[in-house]
Amino acid sequence: MKNSLNKTARWSALALAMGIMSVVSVQVHAAINWPGGLGDSGDPNKKSKQYKKGYKAGQRDCVAAPKDCKVLLEDVVAMPGWGETEPNDFMKTADWIRLNRFYQANSLDKFDKDWFYLATRKPNQNLLINFLGDKADYTETAGWLVKVHDRYGNVIATFDSTTTGTGNVYRNGDNPEEVVDPQEPILAKTPLSDAHIMLTTLGLPGRYYISVESKDEEGADRTYHIAAMISPSDQMSPNPDTNFHDAETEPNDLQEQADPLRSNVHMFGTFGRRWVKWYIPPEDNVEWVWPNCDPADISTLPLGQDDCSCDHTAPGNVCVARPKDDGKGKWEYAYDYDNDWFRYRSKGNEQLHFELCTKGNCDFARVHVRIIYVNGAVVLFNGPVQPGRSFDMGAARPGVYFFELSPEPVDGPQVDPETGVHTVDDLTGPYNFLLRSTKLPPHGS
Repeated sequence: MKNSLNKTARWSALALAMGIMSVVSVQVHAAINWPGGLGDSGDPNKKSKQYKKGYKAGQRDCVAAPKDCKVLLEDVVAMPGWGETEPNDFMKTADWIRLNRFYQANSLDKFDKDWFYLATRKPNQNLLINFLGDKADYTETAGWLVKVHDRYGNVIATFDSTTTGTGNVYRNGDNPEEVVDPQEPILAKTPLSDAHIMLTTLGLPGRYYISVESKDEEGADRTYHIAAMISPSDQMSPNPDTNFHDAETEPNDLQEQADPLRSNVHMFGTFGRRWVKWYIPPEDNVEWVWPNCDPADISTLPLGQDDCSCDHTAPGNVCVARPKDDGKGKWEYAYDYDNDWFRYRSKGNEQLHFELCTKGNCDFARVHVRIIYVNGAVVLFNGPVQPGRSFDMGAARPGVYFFELSPEPVDGPQVDPETGVHTVDDLTGPYNFLLRSTKLPPHGS
């Protein structure tokens, strides 16, 4: 039955179901040759079972493929008229955007950002955003950035509002003289036919946000119109609640605090440093005291003494030398740099791929990378790596592999002879790296 319905019938069925039938389309509907259209009894006022069955089939057919029935956005969506409420510059003040309705809004200046929100009850739903310009020229949509956010504000899609064509769908002529198929209803082009359409699939049910901001200064002091529609995507894959990348958790300065790594997920972190100082008394300025003696604890003082002083020249006395803090010493200062540890558990007999700073820029010149297995018994890599570099290695045995990122010593391992401080590169700021588990065996195995 479905195949016997022509496009005119399908469009008319859906139009009637949605209450949008115009005078012209009603006349078209009257001319449809429905199976059993006169009714089983021959009474033209009573519809037969076949008619009703075919009518419902036509409705389902058009709902599944409205464009094939020439049912377009303007056929089911109200004309522009709903509006935003300013200020709505952040999530907390976002306007609820009712589905299938155009909203009129404006960018007050290049800093204005308008927020709207909607909700889905099912996973894997398509969000269709329709964007128009000002009433003076609806098709002039360029000048904005449209972003889709999850409930936490994370950006999951970004669109440039510039349209890529003169229209998104075909219409059957702009006027009766341009009718291509006489069997089709005459649907005049409207501005809504030229709306710039942006599509993204929302993986999880819940609240989502749409933000609109001026691109540079192109959208400043201009009005735009926006509408949202939700439809099933037929996407069946599960969508865990995860982010686009992972991040280190401080403190992870020790091996036992190492953060876990996931294959093919970029890890983001930040190298920090802290200012440390210590006091160095003069080498020849010492005092001799009794072991384990504390002048603040009277129970540790030698019998008959009111301090901890010890005569190291007297026979039998076991005294210890302690630097005397008389203010003649000096303070030493140095940076204590961050050491970040990570861990990856491998099933063994696989190739691993490592790349540094390929997801974003890093401001340092190099970083020291050490990769060990079995708590340092096996060292797979130990040396400097520059941003943008990558290398491959083999993980022969199953178990945990540890990755340590630390400052690279200046011109090789050097120690300041006066302070004992390692001289290293200045390593601060954000970084990122990727570890990919190829699951492929090394060629040497």
